Order: sequence, then structure tokens, then C-alpha cells
Amino acid sequence: MESRLFQRAGRSARAWVIYRLDQLLTLPPLVQVGVLFLLTAVLVGAFAWLELAVHPRDTTIPNGTEALWWTVTHFLDGGTMVMDPPYRRLLALGATCTGVFAVSLLTAALTSKMGERIDDLRSGLNPVVERGHVLCLGYDPNVALVAREIARSGQRCTLVVLALEDKDRIDVALKPARHVPNHRLRTVVRTGDPRNEQALLRVAAQRARAVIVTPPASLSDEDSVEWTLSTLLALHRIVEEGFHGRVIVEARRTEARELLSLAGERDLSGPGMLSLDIVASDEVIAGILAQSTRQDGLYFVLRHLLAFDGCELYMDPLPAELEGHGFDDAHAAVVDAIVVGVQTAAGRTWLCPMPDQVERLQRGDRLIVLSSGKHRWRTGGTLPTPLLPTAGSIPSPVPQNVCVVGYNHTLHHLLRELEDGLPEGSHVRVVAGAQSEEATRLVEHEREQARRVRFECDSRPPAKLAHHGKHEMCSADAVVILGDEDAHDENGDASALAMLLRLRHGMKVSGNRARRVVTEVRDPRSAMHIVPRRGDCVVSSDVVAMLLAQSVLDSDVASVYRELLSPGGVTVHLRPRQVQLPDRAATFADVMANARARGEIAIGFYPDPRSRGHEREIARQRLEEGDVGGSEDAWLNPPRDTPVPEEPDTQVVVLAHGR
Repeated sequence: MESRLFQRAGRSARAWVIYRLDQLLTLPPLVQVGVLFLLTAVLVGAFAWLELAVHPRDTTIPNGTEALWWTVTHFLDGGTMVMDPPYRRLLALGATCTGVFAVSLLTAALTSKMGERIDDLRSGLNPVVERGHVLCLGYDPNVALVAREIARSGQRCTLVVLALEDKDRIDVALKPARHVPNHRLRTVVRTGDPRNEQALLRVAAQRARAVIVTPPASLSDEDSVEWTLSTLLALHRIVEEGFHGRVIVEARRTEARELLSLAGERDLSGPGMLSLDIVASDEVIAGILAQSTRQDGLYFVLRHLLAFDGCELYMDPLPAELEGHGFDDAHAAVVDAIVVGVQTAAGRTWLCPMPDQVERLQRGDRLIVLSSGKHRWRTGGTLPTPLLPTAGSIPSPVPQNVCVVGYNHTLHHLLRELEDGLPEGSHVRVVAGAQSEEATRLVEHEREQARRVRFECDSRPPAKLAHHGKHEMCSADAVVILGDEDAHDENGDASALAMLLRLRHGMKVSGNRARRVVTEVRDPRSAMHIVPRRGDCVVSSDVVAMLLAQSVLDSDVASVYRELLSPGGVTVHLRPRQVQLPDRAATFADVMANARARGEIAIGFYPDPRSRGHEREIARQRLEEGDVGGSEDAWLNPPRDTPVPEEPDTQVVVLAHGR
């Protein structure tokens, strides 16, 4: 009976101790350490009292102070008891064993809490203490490309990413941005739902200078709109009314722009107004595809303009010495940069203005310059007298035969862009195969509204037609291969690349050659799987990331880039050397003067003569930076005294009005 009572009392005492230890572990780290220190001090005092009680006449430990010192040294150093006399060794052994146990508890508590703190750091749950940072809400592959472009810009910037995806995976994806030479980018990744207000406060969204909203790639188009709308509503709720940051939203479809813009309107979903800049991916890619069909190499020039490759568009204040002068005077006077437009004090933007559009520059105007950086130019330059070639009239554009292969949601915008950009009398044939029903409805709708271009749809399977080389796509002026937009298919780009291989095979067996082949892929890394050919280019979503980065770092020029990407208005053209210059030695200053005499603006050469012989080194550096999209380069904003290259394939890059 007594043994059972003892067992029951032992179990109760054990349960009490375990419960108290569990309660102790729930306390904050400093409180735990304090409790353990207090218990250790009690044990030290107990052993000191015991030493005085057991050996009251011991002359080596005459008082309580010496007893405390003796106990502390035995607690911390077990070897101290070797010097004790035989009559004190048992007590010394007990003090040493107790000390080892107490120190072990302290070490375990500190190690455990340190491990928890490291786990918290790795989990991305700690708050962000930043101001003026760039915040990215959500994650898709474009986020890594945006980080790369910000790193290339050379601007000091902190990029904070808040997403539900695995933190380590995002860190690995952002790593190539740190291989960019001389970058000043710092990346911070936090785990959380961007639709949650507490998560937004944790990453200091209310203090960010710019916010990028990118829906996860795993969501469908409809779900991505709902996700983006919820994120914008949560963001609008937590920011204060005086929030001056810009919110750049990536929308997959243009149709979502109207709904998403409501989330930023004043007093609809929160105090004040959110300044939203909605970038529709399908619209941007359609513009690039349509532009790329016009001329060989045009895609690489546009891509170079969008990328931070040491020559970008900036808006700089008008210097006092140019006030009262005309635009052509400013264009000639600015050195180390190229003036391509002006934004008036009233907010009107003129790109490549004609003489009657901007009469006199005034205080408050801003110059749109193509330069290596903000304010990296000077005035005081001049241009030579224009000397146009005798047969220097630009040849009239001839009708084009364009073949669009495949079907996705980009087709709608692509057909409209082709209608605006192709010469009158051009012919566009859509070969959609299994999706001919949807494509036919779309083509019929565009055909009713078209006035300059003839559209038609071919329901036959494009793969077989291209493989045998008997279809007109093998001899077209331009072929556009639309990519697979199934976000859940990791090998979705394989269908577009397979179609490209079949087309090349068909051209080989038939002896025909399409002048330009433009292939759309979803993943930029897919561009490296196919060896490039002259006239061919692979367009990926990285151009959307480049536009997002430009909007983040300089929102004023975002509208300028969008105008350059659309066929209407001012567009980029490539002119043969003999069209721009007489048959003699010339410099880039002569090119600038002759172009301006035609109402155009010369901005560089294509291809870049400096890269000849160094293609392998350039490709290796870009690969380390995670850039695999370009096989050719343009030389934009060369020095004015640069001799015009004599190579027969040299072309002058100009900005010009109209088609």
C-alpha cells in the first residue's frame, strides 16, 4: 500500500516538474535564461551553506564569501576539485556535477532559442525595417528578371519580395542578379500572403517607393485577376492617404485593366488614391511581335532600348542655356546623349517632334534623352550641315505577306498591331490548326474592321504544312509562331520550338526561305535551346520584366517606351547606310544631321561593330546574369566622332513617324 502511494506521489511530482518545464519553455528567451540563472544562484548558495555547515572549522574556507567563491569555481570548472583535501571531495563532486548540469541547461536554452531565431530568419517571417525600397508582391519568373535589370541599372536599391513560395527557391532565382558587375542591389525575401494586411505591414509596404504586383505563375488567368484585385485592395487599406509610391501591376490580359484600376480610385476601397500603372503582358508582347515582323534585327534594337545595358531613356530638366531655343537646337547642342523628345511644363510629351510641334523650349520643360545615366551629358555641341545622298529618298514600303502560326490570347492584339503597322495591301494568314474555330471568329471580326490589311484563316494543321515545305509560310516575308500559354505545362515552350524546327526543315527541303521568323516563348531560358539565324528571333516574357523595371526606376519614361513598342506614332526603324549617307566617309554626327533633316532622329547602329569577335565573351557574361534572350546587339548613342562602319550589313537606327 505504501509503495503504491510512493509511486503515485512520484508520478505526480514528475508530472508537476514536466508541466513547469513546459511552462518555462513557453516564456520569452530572456526570461528563460533569467530563471535558469536564478536557479543556479540558489544552488550555488545552497552548496556554500552546506560547505560551511559540514566543515565549520575549515580554515581554508572561513566565511560565506570564500564558500561562495569555492562553489562557483567548482560549478564552472570540474578540475578545481583535484586540489581539495580528501574530507571535502564528496561535497566537491556534488557541486561539480550540479554545476555541469546547470551549465548544460543554460547552454541548451541559449542554443535552442538561437536555433529558433535562425529558423525564423530562414522562414522569412521577420519584419522589414526599410524606407524607400521596391516591394514586389507575389512571385513569378519575371521577378528574377526585374531584379537583374535593377542590378544592371547601377542604382542603389533594396528589393523586397513577399510571396507564399518557398523562400530558398526565390533566393536561388534572385542569385544571378548578384553576378552583375558593379551592382548595388540588395534583395530581401519574406514569406507571407500579399493579400493579408498584416503581411503587408511586415514588409513596410506603406513606406515603399514603388510596389510591383505580379500574380503567381501557377494561377489561371481568371484566378490571377482575382488574386491581383485582392492584393490591391489590401494594399489600399494599409497605406496612408499621403502615400506617394507608385504601384506597377502586371496583368496577363488587357481586359483586366478596367477592373483592376477601380482598386486604386479615390474613396472606393480605401482613403486617398493609389497611383496604378497597369502593364498588360499580352499587349506588350503583341507589340514586340508585330514590330519584329517589319525588319530584321528590330527586335534586338527594341530589347536593347528596354534593357539596362548602359544606354536608356531618361527625363532631365531643361538647362537654362537652352531656354528659348528650338528642339533642333537642343538636339544639336547636347553632347554625350541624344535628345529624342521633350515633355512640356504642361505635361504634354513629344517624341521625335516635328518643327511645328515644339516652337520654343521654356523653363519647366524636360528633355527626353538617350543616355548612359541621368544628367550624364553636357551642352555646347554642334552638328554639321546635312548632306543627303542624291538618291536618298526612303523607299516606299511594299506590301508584306505575314503568316501567324498557332493561337493564344495574344492573337487578338497581334492582329490589331499588324493592321496598324503593316504597309497597305499586306496579307496576314492565320494557321491555327486545332484551334481554328476560335481563330476564325477572331479573324472574321478583324476582317470587318480592317481597311488596309487583308486577313484570312487556314484551318489545316500547321505542323504538317511546315514540315513538307509546301505552304506559303515557308516563303513568307515574316512568320510569327505563337507560344503555348498553359501555365501548368513546364514544357509548354516545346510546342513553339518544335514548330520552329519543322518550319526550318520545310524551308530546307523546299529551297524557300522566310525572311523573318519570330517565335514566342513563355520562359526566357527556352531562347537558348535553338541556334539563332539571321532574321530569326525568339521573343519571351523578359521584355515585360524590362518594362516593369523601367517603370519602377523611372516612371516618367514608361509612356515613352510604350509608344515605341506600338506600331502607331513614333517607331524604331532600321535604314541602310546608303539611304542615310552619301558614298563617302562619315561620322555619326553626319548621320544625326541627315536624319534630323528628314524629321527623324538617329540613335545608333545595328549590328554593334564593337561586338564582332567578342560574341562568346558577351554571351558568357549574360548567361551568368541569367540573360539568354539576345544573340545580337545594337550600338546606341555612340560618340559623335565615331566613323560609320563600312560593313555592308550596317544599318542606322532611327526614330521616325508613321509606317
